[in-house]
Amino acid sequence: MNLKELWKLWNQKLKKKIGKTKIGKKSSFLLFLAFLSVFIFLVLLSFAPKNLNSKDIILVYIPQGSSSLEVGKILSKKGIINWDYGFWLWCKILGVERKLKFGYYKLSPQEDLFEIINKLIKGTVETLKFTIPEGSTLENIADILESKLHLSKETFLKLAENPKNLGKIKDYFKDEIPTTLEGYLFPATYDVPLDLKEEDIIYILLRTFFNKLDIEIPNWREELKKRNMTLKEWVTLASIVEKEAKYDDERPLIAGTFLNRIKLGYKLQSCATVEYIYKFKKPVLSYNDLKIDSPYNTYIYYGLPPSPICSPSINSLKAVLYPQGDYLFFVSKGDGRHYFSKTYEEHLRFQRSNEK
Repeated sequence: MNLKELWKLWNQKLKKKIGKTKIGKKSSFLLFLAFLSVFIFLVLLSFAPKNLNSKDIILVYIPQGSSSLEVGKILSKKGIINWDYGFWLWCKILGVERKLKFGYYKLSPQEDLFEIINKLIKGTVETLKFTIPEGSTLENIADILESKLHLSKETFLKLAENPKNLGKIKDYFKDEIPTTLEGYLFPATYDVPLDLKEEDIIYILLRTFFNKLDIEIPNWREELKKRNMTLKEWVTLASIVEKEAKYDDERPLIAGTFLNRIKLGYKLQSCATVEYIYKFKKPVLSYNDLKIDSPYNTYIYYGLPPSPICSPSINSLKAVLYPQGDYLFFVSKGDGRHYFSKTYEEHLRFQRSNEK
């Protein structure tokens, strides 16, 4: 609509109220000019930065399928632009109303409308870093994703604890799909787009797990065959080593101790597996704790627990493949390190020395 058409429409609307006199026509024209001036002022104002002195960086999410007016309302509500309809009008003028891309953006009230529109057209979607520490459980990972990426903890756990429901799970586990992804979501720092869903994140963590194995331990498949060990057994034992060890130089010794016990038919008797039942680390485990009936309680059940108990580090995975020592027992010194012993009598002496 050009100015001539706008004036004609304006004149028709006001004829009945002001009349057809010269004064009426003059008043109508003056009102039209006033309206047009205000409109042009608002349009120009909408193009200017909301606050040129602002140092704020605001994270904004533009949902998929949003119209330019809906985007304008989001930006206006966040305090980034002056006028939502001004944003819509400029998108129309520039012919980009259908070119705005969805996703997360970091925007500032210091930016003018052209800068903001340009970002939304280019789709310069922001990424976010988050870290999964070594030794994290699925529960821990779910909390991190909920806190950092605002993903649903419930949805993530539902998928991770029932991986058969994942459409692409067979791309990662050719032989046997695990009953849970506990242990297989690699602990590392990730930089991901903010518009990912729970399932997308799971695939990224799984892919990183197998990529890291191929890079850090290129012959891991051959090593497992040589030891007649399955992937599940490897990751499960490595996860226990991860929880028991604080220092890297002790990981092969702890792994060796557990493997020696398994070979001789002893129970693992790992406190870490009992703590996994409780879902939190207890300062001290009581004798009643050690009697709790659970397949994860390696004080009463032989062999490995049904699944890994956390996401192990590469060093813990290496320790299980390349164990050291002919020990059968170890006990904490209280400073993160351990006494290792070959006989039960020696083990008891170390325990008593701790009690002094």
